[in-house]
Amino acid sequence: MARQVVWNKKAIRNFEKIVNYLEKEISETAAAKFIQKIDMLIEKVHKYPEIGRKASKTKTIRQYRIDKYRKMYYRKRGRKLTIVFIFDDRRNPDSNPYI
Repeated sequence: MARQVVWNKKAIRNFEKIVNYLEKEISETAAAKFIQKIDMLIEKVHKYPEIGRKASKTKTIRQYRIDKYRKMYYRKRGRKLTIVFIFDDRRNPDSNPYI
């Protein structure tokens, strides 16, 4: 039986903000590469959910570095994998609820 991957609203909102920024400020190619990278990362985490490091404040949440500046936070419960947050480290660290 396949594991289900779900995004919560906050993760979707942050993902869309990053993609929109990349499209407007960098290039559509950069945005497409970011989307492709996220897709590959989700496949990896889907296959090996324990690969990410446990978040500091919430032990049920794991983090995985997307690139130099961004991290993806996710939770595994049974067969369900939930993407809960995407954070850009260049933002105010106090706005990250998982560190």
